Order: sequence, then structure tokens, then C-alpha cells
Amino acid sequence: MNRSTGFALTATFLWAATVGAVPVSSDQLKSMLEARSAKVNASKIEAEAAAEREGFFARSFMPSIEAQVAQENFKKGRGENKTQPAYGIEARLNLFNGGRDRLRGEIRQLRAREKTFGSQRTLAEELEKTRPVYWNLLFLRDKIELLKETLQVNKSSLNSALRRIKNGVATDSDRFEFEMRAVDVERELAQAEVQFKSETRLLALLLGLPLETKFELGETWSHDHDLTALLKHDHADHEFLIKESELQAEQMRLSAKEAGRVWWPKLDAFAAYNQFTERVEEFPDAEDRKESVLGLRLSMHLPEGLESSRESAALAREAEAQRLRASFQRQEIDNHLNTEMDELKVLHDQVHASEDNVERAERYNRLTQSEYMRGVKNSPDVLGASEKLYGMKFKRLEILRDFQVAKSHLLSKMGK
Repeated sequence: MNRSTGFALTATFLWAATVGAVPVSSDQLKSMLEARSAKVNASKIEAEAAAEREGFFARSFMPSIEAQVAQENFKKGRGENKTQPAYGIEARLNLFNGGRDRLRGEIRQLRAREKTFGSQRTLAEELEKTRPVYWNLLFLRDKIELLKETLQVNKSSLNSALRRIKNGVATDSDRFEFEMRAVDVERELAQAEVQFKSETRLLALLLGLPLETKFELGETWSHDHDLTALLKHDHADHEFLIKESELQAEQMRLSAKEAGRVWWPKLDAFAAYNQFTERVEEFPDAEDRKESVLGLRLSMHLPEGLESSRESAALAREAEAQRLRASFQRQEIDNHLNTEMDELKVLHDQVHASEDNVERAERYNRLTQSEYMRGVKNSPDVLGASEKLYGMKFKRLEILRDFQVAKSHLLSKMGK
């Protein structure tokens, strides 16, 4: 998503948050996170920062230039006070640094790639957290409606019981059954409404919106029928989950090589031109205090050799340890994906089974209500049929939510 699109989305969300409910759907969550999530945008900035450090090897051959100018007032021994200018310029050029600069350049390139994959992983992780919250919000929305519907059905049954009591074909015990049921449903409804508010605030937090934001939830429940197309993927789709560890191992390996190059000499070319004062060069004529130099400098940092050798060995072992972790992580992710695919297939079958059960419960409830009106059934039968219908509808909602949550985990790991 480019910056102009991100700005437009941010402006839209902020405007909607101030004037009314923010429209949101499962398809919009990714773009909303890219536009507003602090974690997602922080990871993007880190990737951009790492990219700024690339090109180190080429820059290492650029000359280093130092210029200085001074005006000195000094006195030497019994001489008089003198004020004289001093200036100079020196240039140094890196010709050879034992291959360390090339290795540092490669490490920075790997670091930039690692951060890019890290940015993808962060987005996937935030999606994996946000999507289940969204689907749970839809679940609570429909649970609240289902409980309100159940209250209405219970109220209708209570009215029927009151008519039967009035007509002398039932006793007060029928009324108590439905009144107690109403208390239970109202308590469950109040709890669901509190949970709905809590999940709404959590979704706003994850999307980078004010906590008081209200959402317009227009999406209805559905499930994918073509699981083969949904689950189709290859290793490239979830490579970002493993690449960070692999790139970290490679950086450690190159750092070990760099530390081992401390025994290699450094070769620099240098040139300088300086005008000294008499405080430095005791010549009265300013021309005699001018100096120019051109040369090559070969240097080695011998005292660092032993410690750097040990550091090189340690980094090499750490690189191998990280490589082993990355290898295990690859197998672990493959195992997680296969497990989640199996769970999704089971939930897919359960969705259809739950829909059939809802139809059975509706028919059973209608028959029980009819038989109750004819005096064949009693209030516990009506209450049981009503609870069974509510239970089947609620179970269907749970399975639909679980299907979408499992699908969300899977898609996030695939980078979708």
C-alpha cells in the first residue's frame, strides 16, 4: 500500500470515528492495519531505516576529508606574544581493509532483508490477532440478537401459559418455568452486551482507532465451500516466517568472518597540506612552516588479534545454533499449517451438520408449540424445545466463528 493510499484511508477512518460508526469487514482489516496500526507502521519504518544503511562497501572507498582552521595567540619562553593563523586539510582513502568492509556491507544488506521480512511477519501477527477479535465481535452481535429473539419466544410461551392458566387447563407452575427462563436469558444477554463492548474497544485498539470508536458490522456469516482453492499454497507464501531466523544466522556467520580478519592489514592512501604556527614549527617565515605530504599507510591492530579470534569462534558457533533453530522452525511451521488445515476441514463439515441440526430443532419446536396449545405437551416440553432451538442456533454460531478464526490463523501464516 502506497503512502497516498494510506493517508486517504487514515483520514477516512478518523472522519468516520468522529461522526459515526466506522464501516468494517473482514476484507478491510489488512488495509486498516497498514494505515493505522502503530506496530505495523513501526516495523515498516525499521525496514526503511535498515535499507538506508545499505551500500556500505561502496561508501567505504569514498575519501575521508578533514579540514581545520585556527587563530592562535601564544608565547614561547621569554619570547613575545604572537598571533598567527593555522590551517590544514587532510584526505584519507581506504584501499584495503582486510575484506572487513565488504563483509560489513553484506551484513547490512542481510539486515535490511531481515527487517523487510520482519515487517511482513508483524503485519501477519497483527492480522492473526485482529481477525479473531473481529469474528468474535460478529459472533457476539448475533448472540445478542439470538438472545433477544429467545426472550421474545419465551415471552410468547409465557403468554400462552397465562391463557391456559386462566382457562383452567394449566397451573401456576407453567408460568414459573418461563419466568425463571426469562431471568436466565436476561442475565446471559447482559453478559454478552458487556463482552461486545469489550471486544469493540479491543478491535479499535488493534486498528489504531480511538477506544470509543463504534463499528458498523454489516458482514453476514459465510464459509468457503472450495477448501482446495483456499488451502492451496507453497513454501514461498510463508517464507517470511522463517527467513528472519535464517538471515540472522547468516549475519552471525559473516560477523564471525569479519572478526577473524583482524590479523589482515589495513592499507590507506593519505595526503595533507598544513600551515603551522611558530608554536609548532620554529621558523619565523610563514612559508617555511607550510607542509605537504602524500603517502601510503599500512597498519595492523595486533593487540586485538587474540580477543577477536575468540570472538570469531564464538560467533561461528552462535551462527550454527541459530541455523539449527531456523531449520527446526521451518519444520514446526509446516506442522502447524498441516494441523490447522485438518482442523479447518473438520470445522467445514461441522458447519453443514450444524445447519441441519438448526432445521431439525426448528421443526421440533414448532411441533411442540402446536402440541402444547392442544394440551398434549406441558410447559417443560415447550421450554425444553425452546432451549434446544437456542442451543442449536448458538452452536452453529460458535462453529461458524471457530471456522473463520481457524481460517484467519491459516491465512495469516500464508501471508494473506
